[in-house]
Amino acid sequence: MATIPKAKPEQEGLQEEVELSVVLPVYNEEGNLRPLAEEIREVADEHYERWEVIFVDDGSRDGSFETLESLHGADPRFKALKFRKNFGQSPAIDAGLDFAAGEIIVTMDADGQNDPADIPKLIDKLEEGYDCVSGWRRDRDDPFTKRFFSRLASGMRQMFLGTDLHDYGCTLKAFRRPAAKDIDLDGEMHRYIPALLSWHGYRIAEVEVNHRPRRNGETKYSWQRLPKGFLDLVNVWFWQKFSGRPLHIFGGLGVLSMFIGTLGGIYTIWLKLAAGANLSDTALPLFSVFMIMIGVQFFISGILADIGIKGYQHAKNEEPYRIQEVYK
Repeated sequence: MATIPKAKPEQEGLQEEVELSVVLPVYNEEGNLRPLAEEIREVADEHYERWEVIFVDDGSRDGSFETLESLHGADPRFKALKFRKNFGQSPAIDAGLDFAAGEIIVTMDADGQNDPADIPKLIDKLEEGYDCVSGWRRDRDDPFTKRFFSRLASGMRQMFLGTDLHDYGCTLKAFRRPAAKDIDLDGEMHRYIPALLSWHGYRIAEVEVNHRPRRNGETKYSWQRLPKGFLDLVNVWFWQKFSGRPLHIFGGLGVLSMFIGTLGGIYTIWLKLAAGANLSDTALPLFSVFMIMIGVQFFISGILADIGIKGYQHAKNEEPYRIQEVYK
């Protein structure tokens, strides 16, 4: 089975008829794919007439893709993308969202721990007027160390991002199509999807979902993900706060630094003229010049960052706002 090409213009009408798309990143989950596919089929058939499942094989080294080929051969509604190598969960989710054709798009893990029976619950909440509904694994069936670090990371995310979600790490989420198509992921950014959408003005909610024990395979979670996740957290926080006005933070730091340097310079002059101090015995002159130079560099960095942001938005043809409705 070849990888699925993006829709051609003449196919767009057909794509718009898909009611539900389910996107699953896959990495070495051969033993979980068939039973999970059957569960998704049962739930989707019960609630929707036109649906699709998009598996994104993120460079699996076991027989995962062969299993996906078999699933597609038995039912074309099960589709698959195959990466050339392992790029990570965020790019896999991003690719699945790009190719998904449904008016409602659901993401979930392929390890079987997310329960497909929770999909209607998320969609019911979505119908209350939300754009993204995220799962909350209140009772997680994971080892203590994984739960501990996840809670620690969740607390840091709440502190930095200011959102009220309990569980940022749950892949089980439901989106309206405009929100899903407005997501651009890299690094470990899949954990911050609700925060990114909230930043763009989308309405976010959370519902409790079931979390099941892993039946086959091994977890892909490791401590190496923590520092990567923290760096992405700082990146998201900065973008939320200052992406539209980087000069405010860099310029503010520059003004503060120059102010401190100026005060140091004035005090240095007073010491020399009024107190007759020997300036070779103090580092104040060097400190004053250093702070003023740092302030100038901060200010110039703010101007360059502002120019860079505008160039980025222009290159992506992206406006710094999102429109919800238009009345003509």
